[in-house]
Amino acid sequence: MAKNQEMQIQSEINKLLIWEAKERDGFVDKVDSLAKRFGDDFYPHLLYTMAHLELEKRAAKKHWQEIVRHWERMRCDVRRDINFRVALLDYFVDIYRKIKNPKIIEIKIFQKTQQETLVDELTQLYNYRYLIKALDREISRANRYNAPLTYVFMDVDDFKCYNDTNGHFTGNKALRSLAKIIKKTVREVDIVARYGGEEFALILPETNKEGGAVISERIRKKIERSKFVNEAKQPLKKFSISVGIASLNVDASTRVELIKKADQALYRAKSRGKNQICLYEDERRDSQRIDASLVKNLSLVSSSGDNFSFKNISKNGLLFTFNKVIPMGSILQLFLSLPNRKTKISCKVKVKRVEEIQKNKEYEIGVRIIQIRETEKKALGRLIDSFTNTKK
Repeated sequence: MAKNQEMQIQSEINKLLIWEAKERDGFVDKVDSLAKRFGDDFYPHLLYTMAHLELEKRAAKKHWQEIVRHWERMRCDVRRDINFRVALLDYFVDIYRKIKNPKIIEIKIFQKTQQETLVDELTQLYNYRYLIKALDREISRANRYNAPLTYVFMDVDDFKCYNDTNGHFTGNKALRSLAKIIKKTVREVDIVARYGGEEFALILPETNKEGGAVISERIRKKIERSKFVNEAKQPLKKFSISVGIASLNVDASTRVELIKKADQALYRAKSRGKNQICLYEDERRDSQRIDASLVKNLSLVSSSGDNFSFKNISKNGLLFTFNKVIPMGSILQLFLSLPNRKTKISCKVKVKRVEEIQKNKEYEIGVRIIQIRETEKKALGRLIDSFTNTKK
């Protein structure tokens, strides 16, 4: 079930709990209306909330129908109106005998306890406990429907410095502002949580890694452009975040691996200067990269005539600089000249990373090769291997 529908169901159930349901027909009609709106998924949520019993949809619906009939019989026996919760408790204690130690909880206490269990008090985002449960649920759903799922890990840059400079009160205020920015930027179906301290996480259903990068970059820019108290005293002269991104069944197949890979990508973003986004990449592929300065007569040009400056090259990708931003996910046709080769290598690439290295003047572009002829792929491989073997 979609996260937002679960939240809608829970909201409607909370309203039912607040309403002192003595008027049987009106209460039953309301439940029937909600069941038509949400389907049979409504019944397990209703009985779990009110009796803390986990039941399958079919069993929950059947018990609901029995409770309604039992409620009417009790009203007739005592000849007065009876609250629904009394009928429900009597049904499960004396008739069905499912509850051995019944507990009656005041609804306001129930709602407060539920919120404290799932929601971070400072930021009002979901907490770590909810994040883990939600991630397991979304992984299961993504695998069931063969859908993409991306996990995003965010960390405030130099937050200890910010706290030391401004005090914890101002630091907490900054975290609350940060949480609001993130929440307003993502979609309704996305799950935003405070992982702990100054770390935040996003679960992005139906989203591949490139889509996750687009959403994350939007958040990063909004935070960078927002005003925070004394941000000029930060090492980067601004309040900023670094971001690591990993995707299910592309980088990892389990929840633990997915979090670990996103954390590794975040660490790489920090090591590259912070205030940037890094997608997880296999370290083994990085080890096969060679610095383009070691290779003479290398040049790279696009089909539109743009010339790029190489930084490094591998069998699967290229890193170069350019004086303009190239949007994430863009497909480029590139022509690569190699030493001792008369014809240029032609390949299609996809932009995987964009980082500003000189404000409004120079950008570092990382691309992955997605289409190349086999003979040209082998030629590129021989070049990489020759320099790799030389270094060994």
